[in-house]
Amino acid sequence: MKTDWRKEWLPLAAIAATWILAAAVYSRVPDPMPIHWNAAGLPNGFGSRFTGVLLVPIMSLGLYLLFLVLPRIDPRQENYARFADTYRFFRTLILLFMLFVYGVTLVAVFQPGYQLNSAWMFGGVGFLLAALGNYLPRVRSNWFVGIRTPWTLSDESVWRDTHRLGGRIFVIGGVAIAAAGLLKPEWGLAIVLIGSLSIAIIPIAYSYVLYRRLKHSRTGGPDKQLSGDQPEN
Repeated sequence: MKTDWRKEWLPLAAIAATWILAAAVYSRVPDPMPIHWNAAGLPNGFGSRFTGVLLVPIMSLGLYLLFLVLPRIDPRQENYARFADTYRFFRTLILLFMLFVYGVTLVAVFQPGYQLNSAWMFGGVGFLLAALGNYLPRVRSNWFVGIRTPWTLSDESVWRDTHRLGGRIFVIGGVAIAAAGLLKPEWGLAIVLIGSLSIAIIPIAYSYVLYRRLKHSRTGGPDKQLSGDQPEN
């Protein structure tokens, strides 16, 4: 899949913004500096200035390059052309989210007691999940992006239906996390854990159940093989 650089200005701008922020604050932040906060927004982990300021810019650049490489090494690379705009949206959204998190944490470094606005963080996580979920059903079968299980990768209809369900779960979980973080921040971590487990477990279980159901309907019985399945020697 060829990269249309004219449409890459926003993710590239997000990466550039992280490096500009890093250059602007590097000499002004304490060393060591807080690099991790608990759900209440209080720092519970410290690291060097180099780690605290440069980790996100380096990760953003590395992640963007990885996004560009994946379609070229995926055995199903031809499918990326079928969801090129969605794939671009995903990488742009993730890089903007990283810029958002970077900005929020840098603001916290300059606050008394290094207090982090946890409501902003939960709101950002919720928005990310809801936005990803809204576009998830548009992702086509591949080995790197989406809900990749043995069953979704084995059948196009299982992939399609699993991503439709997964998209709804992402949106519901994202809205719940954002609402809890903004209205009741102390509930935010619990909602994140519940939402993360739901997002991780339900689509996987659904893809298995759906695959078994389709296999049964196509072969006339649970013990018969689908066309293309080969018995072990």
